[in-house]
Amino acid sequence: MTALTPSLAIVAARLPSAPSSAELLDAEVSGDAPDWRGIAVPEHLMERFARRSDAAPLAARPIAGGQIHLLARCSGFGAVLLDAWDSSRQRWRGWLVTPDASYADACGLVVEQRDAPADPRAGLVLCDMPVTLAVTDLGACLGVFSQERLQAARWLEAHGRANGAPAAPGVIARVALPGDDYALTGTPLSSELGNDGRVAYRQLLRQGLQQLQIASADALAPVAKPVQAANANRWLKLVTAVAASVMVVQSAWLFLPKENAVVGNAEFRNGGSGVETGVRTRVLFRAEATEAEIRTWLQREQLEIVAGPDTLGAFTLLSRDRRKVLPPPGPGNPLAVIHP
Repeated sequence: MTALTPSLAIVAARLPSAPSSAELLDAEVSGDAPDWRGIAVPEHLMERFARRSDAAPLAARPIAGGQIHLLARCSGFGAVLLDAWDSSRQRWRGWLVTPDASYADACGLVVEQRDAPADPRAGLVLCDMPVTLAVTDLGACLGVFSQERLQAARWLEAHGRANGAPAAPGVIARVALPGDDYALTGTPLSSELGNDGRVAYRQLLRQGLQQLQIASADALAPVAKPVQAANANRWLKLVTAVAASVMVVQSAWLFLPKENAVVGNAEFRNGGSGVETGVRTRVLFRAEATEAEIRTWLQREQLEIVAGPDTLGAFTLLSRDRRKVLPPPGPGNPLAVIHP
């Protein structure tokens, strides 16, 4: 398939924002407010009820590629569009799915009428958030994609970031796909932090996946990636391998007296019945560093991982020795950056 540079064609929809309470009050005073009191159920809710009812017969379908399934451990968090079965790892590869089409970015595939029947809990396929799951992680089926729509998700994962349109949160537009097809998707994320709610939305989703111990598909990719890969969720494997000790240390840190706690590379002290001191340092590990290499180095340097990965992929290390200074990145250690 020839790779195309994605470009927004025409704006298909601009999602409206809810009116403020002041606007509603002005409308009532002027007599222009609609008489909503005679409507038992709003029309948009009736549409969602109908969509859910139409998709109900799909719930018990045998699992197969192209299907959208709820996450069994937390069905309220989201779902996953299944792409392909990895027989070597006995896991499904797919993409995270949420109901929130208004948070679509350039890699987001909006579920359309042509995808019907589809439960309204399946509204947006986040093609930039591939995940891997075991069969036991999958709940009820919410919808089924055609092979053409499944191919659209694959294409957006590979080429969506090349979309050169300006950032415009809440705008849904048509993007041309190979073969005279199209997809409804969003615009690229804003590079200006704080100006695009979609950035924070994705950070929260990644944190939720970590809490549910659902690994990113990038974490299991056999091909070496640039430094960004070391900052991604493939390091969840390392964290879960030492989960018990990490959770204990994290819990202790969360309950330290706030007046004695300093964020960053700083000393902290527990003023309770005992005194506990140490130094915390944020680091990034090299992309090619193995789990065994990191574990051996941590033991040799007498360090513990007490937090991470955060949204940048950084880990927080704890040294009980307040005079401890980490060696600079280089031969003999897996560090890539100290204090990213």
